[in-house]
Amino acid sequence: METVVLNRANSTILVSFASSLNRDEVDCAGLQWKIARSNPMIQWIGGNFVEGDKANSNGQFWTAGDLELAEYTIRYAPLNMVHEWKQPVGFFADTRTVKLDRHLAVAGSEPAGSMKIQVLAGLWQHIFPREAALVENANQAGLLALSMECVGTHLRCTGPNGCGKEFAYNAVDTHCEHLHDRSSIRHIVNPVFRGGALIVPPAKPGWKGATAGVIDPEIMKEAAAFAEYTEQHYEAANATSDVTTTEWEALMAMVIQAHA
Repeated sequence: METVVLNRANSTILVSFASSLNRDEVDCAGLQWKIARSNPMIQWIGGNFVEGDKANSNGQFWTAGDLELAEYTIRYAPLNMVHEWKQPVGFFADTRTVKLDRHLAVAGSEPAGSMKIQVLAGLWQHIFPREAALVENANQAGLLALSMECVGTHLRCTGPNGCGKEFAYNAVDTHCEHLHDRSSIRHIVNPVFRGGALIVPPAKPGWKGATAGVIDPEIMKEAAAFAEYTEQHYEAANATSDVTTTEWEALMAMVIQAHA
């Protein structure tokens, strides 16, 4: 059994995947994931993580070969909220590769890449009830998304505005002006995914296709106790403040975004 180790300033936390709920399948955003056992304290999220052979809106690019070699690095990596990487709220449990037919793109839409990686992630909702509520609200609004965090050995300056040169990833001072001003496509060579983030409004993902969804709550009724706890927490906050639940959730999202 794998264990995630989280090192904090004054402690080391070991996160085990021990479980207490048996079921055969979990349906996350219409995606079937096989999970033999699951801890009811985990809020499961499934969705698209990264696409190959197509640059995202941040100008980052990977070939399908890059992603096939790096897919394993996603598993068990930390999950955070809106790239607040110092505060993991969960983990990535599983991945899978989906081949895309680039010739069947819908008329008028952006052309598809050649493949994408989908992920199954778990959020520790008993530790982070506010974050779980933000995720659930974004999911209900159809605005929940995933975003990856990636490093590589080199950056290759490509695209119409690129110079075609390759630079050591961490040697920022040697990078060309196109990479510095982000006017070219940044091909991340030999990528390693150090983790990823859940994106909730008002933040937006770098890849428009990085949609995500929360597991149908009917499948995991044991989580109802935590939803009740979260509701009580909101009621307590509203009893001592003029801020509404909706305003509180929006404020939390902005605070998280400010620390990203």
